[in-house]
Amino acid sequence: MRIKSKLLAIYIPILLIGMTLTGYWAYLTAYDSVREREYQLLTQTLTLNVLEIIDERHKLLIESGLENVPVFRKAYQEEVFEELKSLQQATERHFAISERSTNTVIFSTAENAFELNVTNANKTIIANRRVAFGESNVNDTDVLFACSEFTPWNWKVTALQPAEPLQSSLFTIAWLTSLVTLFAVIIVSLLMGKVTQVFVVSPIEKIKTAASRIAIEHKKVSIDLQQTDELGSLARDVEVMSGEIEQFVAQAQQANRAKTDFLAVMSHEIRTPLNGIQGLATLLLDTPLSDKQHRYASDLKSSASILATVINDVLDLSKIESGMTEVDVTEFDLDAMLADLITLLGTNASANSTRLIYKSKNMKSVAVTSDITKLRQIIINLVSNAIKFTHKGTVSISAKLKQPSTEAIGDNRLVIAVKDTGIGIEPERIEHIFDKFTQSDSSITRKYGGTGLGLSIAKQLAQLLGGDIKVVSKVGEGSCFTVTADVQSRCMVEWSANSDPARQAERASLPEGIKVLLAEDNAINAIVAQALLEQLKCDVEHVDNGLKAAARVEEGGIDVVFMDVHMPVMDGIEATKRIRKLEGELSNIPVIGLTAEAFKERHISFKQAGMDDIVTKPVTVEALQESLLKLARDQKISNNS
Repeated sequence: MRIKSKLLAIYIPILLIGMTLTGYWAYLTAYDSVREREYQLLTQTLTLNVLEIIDERHKLLIESGLENVPVFRKAYQEEVFEELKSLQQATERHFAISERSTNTVIFSTAENAFELNVTNANKTIIANRRVAFGESNVNDTDVLFACSEFTPWNWKVTALQPAEPLQSSLFTIAWLTSLVTLFAVIIVSLLMGKVTQVFVVSPIEKIKTAASRIAIEHKKVSIDLQQTDELGSLARDVEVMSGEIEQFVAQAQQANRAKTDFLAVMSHEIRTPLNGIQGLATLLLDTPLSDKQHRYASDLKSSASILATVINDVLDLSKIESGMTEVDVTEFDLDAMLADLITLLGTNASANSTRLIYKSKNMKSVAVTSDITKLRQIIINLVSNAIKFTHKGTVSISAKLKQPSTEAIGDNRLVIAVKDTGIGIEPERIEHIFDKFTQSDSSITRKYGGTGLGLSIAKQLAQLLGGDIKVVSKVGEGSCFTVTADVQSRCMVEWSANSDPARQAERASLPEGIKVLLAEDNAINAIVAQALLEQLKCDVEHVDNGLKAAARVEEGGIDVVFMDVHMPVMDGIEATKRIRKLEGELSNIPVIGLTAEAFKERHISFKQAGMDDIVTKPVTVEALQESLLKLARDQKISNNS
């Protein structure tokens, strides 16, 4: 309900009650005034007309000296009666005369005899005469009466008038009072509504509109409000606040950019030597070693992999919190992806004496549309955790779609459950298990390792996909993590393995003897990258900066360039731009960027500078092979190289 409607809903009842009470008071006042007037007229008629007539006849009788003569007294009294009959016709009031002592009626203009109850009558003195007046019921009819005495003749004189005209007049007053009250309520309501609109509602709407703009645009606003009251003061405060918000947002954006730049630099600085460690460990394992040396080299590679995981977790969390993570939707065979993932993780499970079990429901020959990278990261995290905390047990992974898929693509709900028979989670720690840097027990970090970021990242990724992660656990019996995500699915009539680009890439044959120019300033990373490329049967030539790389490409004979982004003398971005400015076919030489920066936005900027693909450090032979295969599929390099 709008504020104007709320105010009117409050005002109108208050006005109605106030006006009703006022009208009722006016009605009572009018009622008393009319009654008083009628009593005044009735008593005046009695005293100034009736009693004056009687007194006049009595004086004439005394002056003539005939007061004690019954015949003349009766004659004068008859004249009084005739006068009263005429007065009754003129005033429509009835008059009666009775013996004061016996209450016997002597004369009456009313057709029927009546008796008055004057017990509660009001008494007053008018023209030196005592008068009693009030309201009574005579023959089931309400009447107004006034009584007085005429002592010389021992009379009780009464004047009557029906109460019906008075009641009719009061009824009219009541209706008029009600109409005036209702009219007043309507007029006052309209006026209050207008005043409220101008002085309250309109300023509030302006402030509300300004607040909405602040929430959306985070910019300074100006509110066209000249009032000097509390709302005007609030508008000024909102304007000042909007300026501060604009300033704070600008500072936050600047800080966020600085944070991103810092993470990009730190990512590069950490990943660069880490690339050398992992690469050299991989190369070392391919050489003849004693068992002890092989174990040392394996531990070295494992330690480097753990360090890489920690770095990736921190970078992933930073990207999510800064809003830089986007959903990259593609269509893929989810069942095949999960099956391959379980196979890949099976090595870790075997090392921990853990058995992996995978089963799916209504996902056979179904194409799912979602972010395959984020789904894979979530599942790897959950399954790896389950394996880590389950020694000599079982980890079961089940996946299903809520609705059966049809040939037409439609919305669906994916549910993946990862259940283990591991150590479980204490009840009081379950609610915090998805908090950053949190594990179920501080001893877990010492015993099993990890940053406590994995589950937090997995949950946030699931929420990015329109779902969530829930957990049920019992200490000593294991845990069950359930992932949900919004996806689209369709049933593939013939799902060929060859239709999956990833599988097709795995089976594609990489051309041999590709002439590769490796531009890398770090000597160790250069050795690693060159050795890995030579494993792919590439002919590798190395330079240590971008200027040399551009000059070598200009000489010709190069099929593809692996270009490190950060190098002295000339960096990889500038070198790529210089290559793109060369004449002829040399400007189309494929350039693959090598970088330790993990942010997708940075990768996009590298491609905008002219690079064809990006390989993120630490470099693996699989990543190099995939990038070369991509160029081969796009016919940028060929078997004739």
